[in-house]
Amino acid sequence: MKRSFFSVGIIILLLLSSFNLVLAEEKVQSLKVGISKDENGLNPYTYVTGYPGLDLVNLLYDTLFNLDENNKPEPWLVKDFKVSKDGLTYELTLHDNVKWHDGKPLTADDVKFTMEYFIKYPKSRFTNTLKTIKSIEVSGETGITLNLSQADPNFMIQPLADLPILPQHIWSEVSTPDDETNALGSGPYILEEHKSGQYYKMKSNEDYFKGAPPINELIFPIIEDTTAMYNALQAGELDVISSSISPELVEQFSSNPALKVVRGPGYSTSLFQINAEKYPMTETAFRQAIDFAIDKENLVKTVLLGYAEVGSPGFIHPSSSYFNSELKPVFDKEKAKQILEEAGFIDKDGDGFREDQEGKKIDLTTLVYSGNPIRIRTAELISEALNEVGIKNAVKAMDSTTVDSLMWPDFDVSKGRDYDLGVWSWSNTMQLFPDRMNDLFHSDPAIGSVNIGGYKNPEFDQLGEKLKQTYDENERLSLIKEIQAFVAEDAPIIPLYYQEIVGAFNPEKYDQYVFQVGKGIINKLSFVSTEKSDLPDNEKASSDTPVSTDSKTANMSTDNDGNNTSLIVFGLILLVAVIGFILLRRKKKNKGNDDFDF
Repeated sequence: MKRSFFSVGIIILLLLSSFNLVLAEEKVQSLKVGISKDENGLNPYTYVTGYPGLDLVNLLYDTLFNLDENNKPEPWLVKDFKVSKDGLTYELTLHDNVKWHDGKPLTADDVKFTMEYFIKYPKSRFTNTLKTIKSIEVSGETGITLNLSQADPNFMIQPLADLPILPQHIWSEVSTPDDETNALGSGPYILEEHKSGQYYKMKSNEDYFKGAPPINELIFPIIEDTTAMYNALQAGELDVISSSISPELVEQFSSNPALKVVRGPGYSTSLFQINAEKYPMTETAFRQAIDFAIDKENLVKTVLLGYAEVGSPGFIHPSSSYFNSELKPVFDKEKAKQILEEAGFIDKDGDGFREDQEGKKIDLTTLVYSGNPIRIRTAELISEALNEVGIKNAVKAMDSTTVDSLMWPDFDVSKGRDYDLGVWSWSNTMQLFPDRMNDLFHSDPAIGSVNIGGYKNPEFDQLGEKLKQTYDENERLSLIKEIQAFVAEDAPIIPLYYQEIVGAFNPEKYDQYVFQVGKGIINKLSFVSTEKSDLPDNEKASSDTPVSTDSKTANMSTDNDGNNTSLIVFGLILLVAVIGFILLRRKKKNKGNDDFDF
């Protein structure tokens, strides 16, 4: 009797262990992720966009810390750390089993080299945040101490959770980083191939220090036309896309049983960009009139169908703890006309359009990406609104590369600009902390590294400099709110809306995505083997709930419910069959014996 019980137990354990082994070894062989733009070379000097460009870079390279799904920094390459009470010293200890893709170890020397390299060869996003480092000390293979010249309340986010670490043995030989093509890092994936304008192909880094990634191969087809990308996903030619679903298509995607739709707050900031160094946009009154002429709420209702939040005139997202809630979006066409009249912009020849203060005709052009229908429609409605208040303008849609070259040549604001107006969008990273207002509006290109409007105002610069030297949280909050009010009044840009992120993917192929607030599901956390939070099954996410699953697809599981489900059913059936067979056999042999202890 006991022997039979023991035998059954052994069989069950063997079946379960074998079953778990199958599940543990099962990996997605290949996943196709649609992206809308060629991101050039995927290294920290040559990528193009903040999203998804930098996110692709972060699959190849690691940072010291990494932002979690709620954008809070957590240790990544760093195993242990300590920060001094005055915020001037950071003592970091790296994991000791990290290797570069070529098998060589990543050490503290690589970290020191990277920081010094970005200072020697500036890349605005990464270099500016390193300038507070006074000295770097290395101890052994994994110890590094950073001494700052002044405390930086955002140092953990940038640079520590943002700066990709470079391999010294490769980049020490590179003196022209903007021309460098290598993308060898320490990240969870290795770049195998890049066909310009067609695709990227990555393979899993089986020696990754956090464990082998769950996907053997990542393929990123480049599909610039968003409609073509949507069609490819619905046809099963793509497994997931980086672009947010257009509002008018959400219902269509939600009703597709082969897809799962997830929604969450977006921090990407769509705005009406003004070339503030070109007359008449140099005039504050002219910019203010543009602000009053645009109905931002109508844009959200008609273009975004409600899948967005109206932009704050102070730029900072309403969910931020630094948001100035006293600022409200403005819209008043008569007020816009009054401002223009009082400033000397008058229709002198009666053609319905105003001349400038010197009597010359105003004829402006609004640039917009030709591959983005939402931005095009936004630009058209704004153009109509400006024409109605007498500011003559027209929309010009061009490919993204051309628009970028005119508005942000070589992604270097010190090289000037050649445009009047434009519909533009900054990725979610611009909302991660309020100090980035300096990046947006400071007149010094070394500080205002993304001031693509060439805005110059000594008063703002003074406020920005004061913010950089303010560490008390209450003082910072007060100052940041003051800066928002200043920006809202001076109108160097016109924030329009923060579009909600609506992502879609094939859950049968892969269903372990992590929704990062303000960004979406295409991020590093989605493609590594770490503990992941389930996508909650609410109808819509709030700022406290990272993401929601659309109600029409909420009944679909988020735990590998494709091949794994079949394996589970098969395993259970097999287990029941074996147990039933043993019980039946014992019953025949020992009829009437009820001592079998199961």
